Amino acid sequence: MNQSTTKLILGSIFLFHLGITIHSFYLLFTDFTGLTLEHAHPMALLLFTLCWMGVYFGKRIFALLYFSLVLLELMMKLFFGNYLFGELFGKVFFPADILFLFIILILYKQIFGERSAQQIQ
Repeated sequence: MNQSTTKLILGSIFLFHLGITIHSFYLLFTDFTGLTLEHAHPMALLLFTLCWMGVYFGKRIFALLYFSLVLLELMMKLFFGNYLFGELFGKVFFPADILFLFIILILYKQIFGERSAQQIQ
């Protein structure tokens, strides 16, 4: 797979993240009656979107952050799923984010490039 196809895949996933985040912020302010815990959900979406933007630009640290966020989301779903906190943060992008994580793993070499032996030494 060439670099342009990889960027196309990553860009379309970024647009998906961006669209869901903008829609969530729109819904946040349409029926605003006061701040509740549910208003933190768009912030979590924004965090996922910013991490994916870093993956799009080829920064390895953002792939690690995205992986950590997915792991945190799964832990919230499993351990706190019966509470409001677990319901809000346990399904931020679930199950799509697991698919996106597999895309990062499959396309890792094309996204971040391969380090040569000269760069390591």
